[in-house]
Amino acid sequence: MNNTISVIIPTWNSEKTLGATIQSCLNQTLPPMEILVCDDGSTDNSKEIIEQINDSKVVWVPSLRSGTPAIPRNNGMKVSNGEWIAFCDSDDEWLPTKLEKQIHLAEKLKCKVMCTNALIKKNNIVTNKTVSNWSKNKISFKNLLHSNEIVCSSTLLHKSIYNKIGGFPEELKYKGFEDYLYWLRVTTQTNVLFMMEPLVIYDDHPETSIRSHQIPDSEIKKLSFYNFTEWININEKNIIKTIYFNYCIYIYKIKQNILSKIKYLIKLTIK
Repeated sequence: MNNTISVIIPTWNSEKTLGATIQSCLNQTLPPMEILVCDDGSTDNSKEIIEQINDSKVVWVPSLRSGTPAIPRNNGMKVSNGEWIAFCDSDDEWLPTKLEKQIHLAEKLKCKVMCTNALIKKNNIVTNKTVSNWSKNKISFKNLLHSNEIVCSSTLLHKSIYNKIGGFPEELKYKGFEDYLYWLRVTTQTNVLFMMEPLVIYDDHPETSIRSHQIPDSEIKKLSFYNFTEWININEKNIIKTIYFNYCIYIYKIKQNILSKIKYLIKLTIK
């Protein structure tokens, strides 16, 4: 496998954290070939931070304000030169061995998509709590139907997967869970290898965390499954695969409906 890696950092007015994020990418024991800082119409001093770092690997990719990280991420993927694409949000950081350990495992297991766990940073303090409680070494499409255990800032994706499925959904109504929609699409191509070791520091501060603005989980699932069904019916040429993934969603919905009814009956019985 080719080990060249393009790092994509979507950013908007992140001058307080952007420098540390970029530095954590530059400090990797396996250095990336480029770090694409993909702006979304920032009005602060984010660009000046790039100029102060003064490293040819760090490239500013400008764009107008869209209000969703999907568009700057997609802009970065379009111009990326590496065989691998790694994502890191502008308020998160990587531990130094993150890329080296992922590439080593990718070569060993011949996998094309992987992610790791992440330590939660709250009020500028890195805790020993992790984002995910996932305990298996892979995440499949069926697993994702239940919950999104993939931390975007930990993901390493082979460029061939992007060439096959394209980029993140860009509609504003998917803001905050556009990555979940993308991982559903990714897992139609391959399982995601999960490394339980936390190699990312995830900033969970309410002012910076997009997850704090999410709509209810039930509504996210409803919109996500509709988006996925629409996408696969248009883009998947293999009718057997199309039927299979739609069937998985159908069965999941039936099971959830049964569970909801059981919970309701239990409540009635207790009363």
